[in-house]
Amino acid sequence: MSKMKVQMPSDAAFILNKLNEGGHEAYIVGGCVRDSILGRIPQDWDITTSALPEETKTFFDHTFDTGIQHGTITVVLHKENYEVTTYRVDGEYADCRHPDEVSFTKNLTEDLLRRDFTMNAIAYHPDEGFRDPFHGQEDIAAETIRGVGDPPKRFQEDALRMLRCVRFAAQLGFEIEPETWAALCANTALIQKISVERIREELEKLWLSPYKEKMPLLWESGLLAQIDPVLSARLIGRSQTILDEISACPKDALLRWAVVLQDYTPDEAKNFLKGMKFDNHTLKRVCLLLEQLKQDVPTEAYPLRKLAGNIGEDAMWELLTLQSILRPDSPYAESKALFENILSDGDCLTLKTMELSGKDLMAMGAPHGKVLGEILAELLDLVLQAPEKNTKEILSEKAQTLLKEKGLL
Repeated sequence: MSKMKVQMPSDAAFILNKLNEGGHEAYIVGGCVRDSILGRIPQDWDITTSALPEETKTFFDHTFDTGIQHGTITVVLHKENYEVTTYRVDGEYADCRHPDEVSFTKNLTEDLLRRDFTMNAIAYHPDEGFRDPFHGQEDIAAETIRGVGDPPKRFQEDALRMLRCVRFAAQLGFEIEPETWAALCANTALIQKISVERIREELEKLWLSPYKEKMPLLWESGLLAQIDPVLSARLIGRSQTILDEISACPKDALLRWAVVLQDYTPDEAKNFLKGMKFDNHTLKRVCLLLEQLKQDVPTEAYPLRKLAGNIGEDAMWELLTLQSILRPDSPYAESKALFENILSDGDCLTLKTMELSGKDLMAMGAPHGKVLGEILAELLDLVLQAPEKNTKEILSEKAQTLLKEKGLL
């Protein structure tokens, strides 16, 4: 058994001590123990205890019920949340995600047995060291992902564990142990019982993972075919290329989704993203980028200003980034240099930075509504073609001419 010490926050240690002083067992458990062994910084510090939820609550001033029916309450200390869960044994999982019922136990090993992978079934106490009945530390040392106990049962209990398995492989660079891999491949159809939001979160974490060579496990297992057969077929068809492109892409979820969906038409992408319940910003931006990717970014100043004004500065940079990765033969470098010059010169790209506003036009006699919009659009086009004309004087003169032509002056 490892002699290493886990450096845990003083508040987590305080919770363990409080529960111990009250006559209960308590350990940190799961991902925080795994990450500590791996030398990574844990995101959360979860605690497991022999104390019942109502007993746990009596030891702390500020708690709230998180999933009390499953034995979990949250303890708040110094504005940080710590989930504290009673040792439990899970009943049947009718929905392949949550146990229909749980029963509490005083036995830590029984609690660890219900967890997903051996690397996540390790408990730790500063005075006792590690409690590791399923040899998770050995699997971490061997860089192996292994289902706890009976792997098929673990995936049948909670089908999201299959996606987590692939995601962990890509995040950590670990191998999936053969029996666990076989169980995953045999149970892929169960992923259809999982909500698209949870699937989307796992896929996003997968695309952002550092070990790209593990990503094909998603389609090689048949898991992606159960989630979206069209995407699966397209990724299988260009597996190596897509991995190279993802590697070349900045660690940005939106850009990586655009890389993954590059073979989709904007309409197909819209349907996919809607089906996955993406937020509106991501949906619109990915579709916009896919649409723009079909043509070269302009290499002349006027059309480039016009495009940047239409899609916005951020989208323009994203488009140039994607062009460099997905269409290296396009003149993206020329466009990028030109766009940098346009920005450093402070050229006007939108109505917001035009020296004459809608209010100014109305003061000159332009009526509110369609005509006002038409005049503003014409003035903007003028400064997009000739940025030096973005002065109040020149634009006022031009506006008066337009108003006269429309019989409004």
